[in-house]
Amino acid sequence: MTNVRRNLAATALMLLGAAPRALAQSCAMCAASFGPNDPTSRAISWSILFLMAAPYTIVLTAAGLLFYMHRRGSGRRRAAIIDLAKAARLLRRPATVPGPQGETP
Repeated sequence: MTNVRRNLAATALMLLGAAPRALAQSCAMCAASFGPNDPTSRAISWSILFLMAAPYTIVLTAAGLLFYMHRRGSGRRRAAIIDLAKAARLLRRPATVPGPQGETP
């Protein structure tokens, strides 16, 4: 490994090590306004949870209903069974070409 690659790998590992601490922080306003165990901060956390849960619940319910309707549909088409011998005969049949008076030879 060259020096450039080694330095690049060390920098990437150092940034990945510092990322969890930066990602765990909340917005600056919330972090400065409330303490770590303040009831208001817990209430904000719960309200965010409920605000995020409502759209996901609606979308999952609609997807489940569509899946149920698709699986229980009465007019579902079934796959046709193909007679391979008949299909081979149809493919071997010569094409008809119209004659001068529109007749087939």
